[in-house]
Amino acid sequence: MASYQPELHNAEAVLSYYDGYDQAGYSVYVGHKVDPKSCRYTYTGDDKNMGREQLQDALNSLLSNPENTNTYCIAMLEKKGKKIEDVNSISFQLNKRQSLQPYQPQQMGNYQNTALLGELNSLKSQIAALQMKLDEEDEEEEEEPEEGGLAGFMKNPAIQNMLIQQLTGMFMPTTKVTNVAGVVDVATDQDAKIDEAIEILKQFDANLGDDLLLLAEMALNDKQQFNFLLKMLRK
Repeated sequence: MASYQPELHNAEAVLSYYDGYDQAGYSVYVGHKVDPKSCRYTYTGDDKNMGREQLQDALNSLLSNPENTNTYCIAMLEKKGKKIEDVNSISFQLNKRQSLQPYQPQQMGNYQNTALLGELNSLKSQIAALQMKLDEEDEEEEEEPEEGGLAGFMKNPAIQNMLIQQLTGMFMPTTKVTNVAGVVDVATDQDAKIDEAIEILKQFDANLGDDLLLLAEMALNDKQQFNFLLKMLRK
């Protein structure tokens, strides 16, 4: 069985075909050939302008339904006495069938892996450098403290990017300690350590109160980031 392909593919081409004839009458059939049973639109008048307007409306109607990908055929009509006959015809298709492409999952490229490793290494290096600087300042008490303190550390773009974008979803378990007979008073021990830590940090951070409030605000509003920072410090 022969396979027919539409010859025209847009409304402008169909209208141009219609304009090429002196006849005003036409019929539009669904399919690639003239078949009275498949007639969808027809105009049998003598006014060429009126015929063109009605043809434009018919094409717009077909275009309004993208799922209608049928092939149509337009045939020019010629009056021969009392009879009206089809004289010339051409097939057209306005809406195209969409070819379905198999889904191919996106894979992370090597450059993404490299970038992630680079950020991890950068974060590790910065933490090591900070620790070294704190050790040096501990030995030289008269040296000026580094401006920014904990606030500067937390505002570091590399650390923020890693905390927020790359390493989300990491939660540290919360342990509740209950004092019983024969067990060390954990709360009292922690209070002593807090006092000791504050006294040490005062030597290196002139704005320690503000920085600790920033850290506390992070614990309230961004638990993931706070827990990850603790995890990195405890290594």
